[in-house]
Amino acid sequence: MAPKKRPVRLNITPTGGEGVLSTSTTIAAASDANLEALQKKLEELDLDEQQKKRLENFLTQKAKVGELKDDDFHRICELGVGNGGVVNKVCHKPSGLVMARKLIHLEIKPAIRNQIIRELQLLHECNSPYIVSFYGSFYSDGEISICMEHMVKEGGENGGMEWGRGLSGPGAEGGQEDP
Repeated sequence: MAPKKRPVRLNITPTGGEGVLSTSTTIAAASDANLEALQKKLEELDLDEQQKKRLENFLTQKAKVGELKDDDFHRICELGVGNGGVVNKVCHKPSGLVMARKLIHLEIKPAIRNQIIRELQLLHECNSPYIVSFYGSFYSDGEISICMEHMVKEGGENGGMEWGRGLSGPGAEGGQEDP
């Protein structure tokens, strides 16, 4: 029997200084060339019209979000609690978007915290209609906040449950009830 291969360790090289704590800044720095490359990638994907529309809608919303910070959120309700932290339904006040915000309390060294933030930056490049969308993350007061698309359970065909995209826009928290 052949010996087991050891997995290759993944190293992500730092792209910024020690003070780089927000993944949202990568959005603000996106150029027209990056947008054109993304549109070209979208054309290469095998997506139906509804999927293309959802993805384009998300990318438009993500561009509105800009830099995320703690003061820009209004807590609507708690969605769940686990060993890793708490997930809240929030409204991003500057854009009016409703999001799911996961708060993870961390008592770790700054180098490890920054490594986690760098890995979360990779999620900005994962734009697919098949996964929950990622708006960004930031570190504040000993907690990492991960802001994701809010998914709503809706009554589907035959009384089943389907996942749907959350509401956005002013007054969205009052526009539809979550089950």
